[in-house]
Amino acid sequence: MIKMLSLCFLLTLAAPSAAQSLQLNGPDSTVREGYFTVNVSSTTDASEPIASLVIEASSSKDFKQNLQTFPALGDFKKLSLTGFSDGTYYLRARSEDVSEYSNVIQVRVQHYPLWQALGLFVVGFLIFTALVVTIIRFHQKSEAEPADD
Repeated sequence: MIKMLSLCFLLTLAAPSAAQSLQLNGPDSTVREGYFTVNVSSTTDASEPIASLVIEASSSKDFKQNLQTFPALGDFKKLSLTGFSDGTYYLRARSEDVSEYSNVIQVRVQHYPLWQALGLFVVGFLIFTALVVTIIRFHQKSEAEPADD
C-alpha cells in the first residue's frame, strides 16, 4: 500500500503541468486616433476568465520605466486603451494567475496633422451653414405662400 501511494505521488510529480501563459494582440498598423484595442488570451483555457489582468505600457522595450498601467475592471479580455500621444509604445499583460508576463507588442501612434483636422472642421462648418441657410429659406418661402384650405 505504501509503495502504491509513493508511486502515485511520484507520477503526479513527474506529470508535466500545463503552464498557463498570456498572449497579447493589438493593432497591426499605425494608430491615427490615439486610442486602440488590445486582446488578451490565455494559452491553456480560452473560456476561463483571467484574474486581475493588467496591461503595462512603456516607451522602452525592456520596460525599465513603465509609463502607465491599465487594470481590467472585471474579467474582460478585450480592452480599449486611450490617451496616447505621438510615439512608439510597448505593451505587455500580466495577471495574478500567471507567473510570467505576456509577449510584448509594439504600437505606433501618429495622430492626424493639425492642418488636416482643421481643414475637415472648416468643410463640416461650411456644409452645416449651407444646410441651416437652406432650411431657413425654405421655411420663409413656405410661410410667405398662402395656404390652400
